[in-house]
Amino acid sequence: MNEWIVPCNPKYYDITGAFEKMNILDWKQSSKKIQPDDIVYIYVSKPVQDIIYKCKVNKVNLSHIEIDDSEFVIDGTNYVKYERHMELELIRIYDEKPVSIQKMRKNDIKGNIQCTRQANQKLLNYIRTIEN
Repeated sequence: MNEWIVPCNPKYYDITGAFEKMNILDWKQSSKKIQPDDIVYIYVSKPVQDIIYKCKVNKVNLSHIEIDDSEFVIDGTNYVKYERHMELELIRIYDEKPVSIQKMRKNDIKGNIQCTRQANQKLLNYIRTIEN
């Protein structure tokens, strides 16, 4: 099992609204390395700049979206012809203790979160401390 950080830009998608209504979403899959049962931490970009959601990957390499979440799409022009999707199941919301970009940087995350990346062990250890 691998653990990933995946960005979400709130200018393009209302992830808060989506997870308030649904527990399972289809998400663009930008890495072929993601597998079922992997964990995905969703980083909500500016102005939020926190990891807020933890999800389990149920399905990968979907050729089309199976779950209709169109009411939460603010601007989907970048994703209209996206070729690969994965199914994510919400397992935790870090609403009281989100993982801020500052905490991520203190735990060896370099640069901005603009694409899918594997979470490093130092960050995962930090996340485990706030989960307990």
